[in-house]
Parts: sequence; structure tokens; C-alpha cells
Amino acid sequence: MSNQQPYGGPQQPPYQGPPQQWGTPQYPPQQPQYSQQPQYQQQYPPPQYGGQPYPPQQHAFGWGPGGPQQPPKKKSKAWLIVLPLVLLVGVAGLWIAGVVAKQHRHSNYADPQPTYSATTEPTDSATTEPTEEPTTGQSTQPKPTKTSPPPPRRATPYEIVSRNKFYRTGLQPGIGCRESKARATSIANANKYYLVVKGCSDRGWPRQVRAGGWAFQVPTTIVMSAHVSSPCSGNAPTSFYCGANRTIYMAGFADTQRYPQYRGAQNQALLRAGMAFTVAHEYAHHVQKLTGILDASQSLGYETGTTAGEWEQSRRLELQASCLAGIFLAANKSTYPFTGLMKSGLDYWTNHSGDENDPTGERIHGTMRNHGYWFHRGYNTRNIAACNTFLAPNSQVS
Repeated sequence: MSNQQPYGGPQQPPYQGPPQQWGTPQYPPQQPQYSQQPQYQQQYPPPQYGGQPYPPQQHAFGWGPGGPQQPPKKKSKAWLIVLPLVLLVGVAGLWIAGVVAKQHRHSNYADPQPTYSATTEPTDSATTEPTEEPTTGQSTQPKPTKTSPPPPRRATPYEIVSRNKFYRTGLQPGIGCRESKARATSIANANKYYLVVKGCSDRGWPRQVRAGGWAFQVPTTIVMSAHVSSPCSGNAPTSFYCGANRTIYMAGFADTQRYPQYRGAQNQALLRAGMAFTVAHEYAHHVQKLTGILDASQSLGYETGTTAGEWEQSRRLELQASCLAGIFLAANKSTYPFTGLMKSGLDYWTNHSGDENDPTGERIHGTMRNHGYWFHRGYNTRNIAACNTFLAPNSQVS
């Protein structure tokens, strides 16, 4: 049966090498740091070479028509001419010496040139951005990195099976489910009977599953005409639920074989009650899957490391499924209806199902006495809280 940006904004790219000093850049920077290239101007005006290196010569003598004239001899006044010429040549020499000295100063590479250190780039005060943020009086200590709050603590498997919010969802209301008129004369007719109970369960369980904080999903149903394989087992001779694919497998071939043997109204009522109870029981396993109880119970069994521990958890799970089946059938007993022979057949079926009838000797479903006890506990109360088999003493889940 069963990712943040660092505080303070983006950082400037690291220094890429010595700065260019003159002329065209040798390589483009990765990211421009200046809005324009720094302009370098010569600190000295260019040499002034305009004009003659000497003042214009004046003709001392003129040649008139007919060739040179012989002047009359006069008293020599040569010193009056030589002296001004000497003075004029001296002044010109001083002027030329000044020009040469001035040119020499401009072409002498030993004179100081503008230099820059290896770690300091020339900057343009009008366009260069500050490399550090201005101090505002705040602490220079690095701001603490924001951390996400730790995720909420997850419930343990034991907490899921024993303290599940699902247990606090109260009474289950009826949804007016009515019995199918189909009988198990064939696989197809048996399927029609199962699908009515399954459809009623699809409408009866969502409210309490969701009220317990879990998402609801309807299961798949497969009616077997022979033994089949599933993700949960090999060939299955009886009805079961597989949590791996959330599918209910109904042993239609077994009920169609019983039908001709169950003659008479009483036996026919017993067969129909058994078919309805089986669908309700396997659907309860699906509810356990949706609420986390099925997986948590199996985890607890594995954690014991013993066969006895696994079997105990299986019995608690199976007995709870019968209790939940009793709640669903009781919620709809006025319309199904479970009265007279149908109620007698239901009581007989649930009181005589247990490990005593298991030929393998496995103790995984509970005794017939405990099976009847938990089914009627759910049927008589219709309250989910009555089905917490995981808090029950060992004597009630043996």
C-alpha cells in the first residue's frame, strides 16, 4: 500500500607605465583620464634671426661721372673719419656677440628641461579628475560588507511527521460524493468505480493540504490488468501508491476476479466497500507525500540503520493512511452512503486487514487490531489531529 559593487564607487584603473613627456603618445591609454592631451609650451622665445647680422654699410666715397675725381690736397683729417668707424665697428661687434650668446643659450641641451618622476603624470588642472574622493570628515575605516541573513532553519524529519501544521487543519467537510453504479465486472468498469472515489478525493483534500502550508497536486491513477513495474517496486500484486511519480496503482485485475466469487448482497457490499476504502487509503499516501510526511518517515526509518526501525516507521505511515481514509469516507457517509450493509462491509474490511495476513512475514502495516483502531479513530472524529500516529505509543503502532 502502499554579487555587489564595492563601496565608494568604481575604482580608477591602475597605473600603466611611465607617462609620456613630449610629442605623440607611444601607445593609447586603456581608458582616457584627460579630456585633452596636456600642452607643453617652450619656456623661451625662439632666436630672433631677423635683419642683417651687421648694420647696413654706408658708402664712404661716391663715383661721379667720368670716374674718380682727384680732390684737392687738404690738411689731413683722417682721424675724424677713422675714429667714428672704430666706434661703429665696436658697437656692431658687441651687438653680434649678444646675438650669438643668446642663440647659444637656446641650443644648449645642458640647460634644465622640465622633468617628471616615474610615478607622477603631468596633469591639466582644468580637466584632471581627483584620484581620491574628497575627505568629508567621515571615518576612513572600510565599511563592513553586507551579508545576507542566514536561511531559516529547516524542520527535521521528526518535526515534519510529528508537528506538521497539517495536523492543525481541523475537521474535513463533506463534498457530497456519491457512489458509482459501475460494478467490477471488467477492468473498464472497475476503473469507473475507482475514478469516482478518486475524483471526490481530488475535491476533498486540497483545502486542508493548503491550510497546512503545502501545495496541492492531484495524483495520477493507473488501473492494472496484470502485474506491472513502477519506479517504486517490481511486479506489484496489490494496489499501492508510488511517491516517485505520484501515482496510485489500483489492482483492477484482483477486484474483477473477486466479483463472481462475492455473491449475494452482503458480499457485494463488502467488495464495493473494500474498493472505496482502498482508493481512499492510497490517496491518503498521496496526501502524506504532499505534506512531507511520507519522505520524512522514510528518512527516519533509514536513519535507524535497522530493519526493525524501518518497519516501525512503515507501520506508523500505513496506520495513519488508514486513519485519513476514515476521515474522508466519514465526511461523505451521508451521500455515498456508508450505512447498512455498506457500513458493515467497511467495518469488516478494516478490522481484518493487517500483517497477520501477509505471507512474507513483514511487519510493515500493523496488526489487524491496530489497523481497525486507527481507521475508526479517523472515521469517528473526522479531525486530522486524531491521526498523528507518530506520537502514539509503540503498543498502538505494532
